Amino acid sequence: MSNGVLTYRELIKRLKPYGVEVRVNRGKGSERILLLPETPGGSKGPQYPIKYHGDNTRVGRGALAAVLRRFNIDPKDYFWR
Repeated sequence: MSNGVLTYRELIKRLKPYGVEVRVNRGKGSERILLLPETPGGSKGPQYPIKYHGDNTRVGRGALAAVLRRFNIDPKDYFWR
């Protein structure tokens, strides 16, 4: 069992205020793509693939740190929101 920091559902909930969207049918296999569009509704901008095996999939520290780096989100701001 993975020693995850939080669930996929919680990750997405916390990323929405920053404008990050989820692209469901864009990743390989059981991946979903997180996207921060340059323009509203656009498909260009920073992206990050994340594993998805259901809403309760655990997201580990490394993946969480990589997501925050990719989207230039300050970890202190992210966790205190």
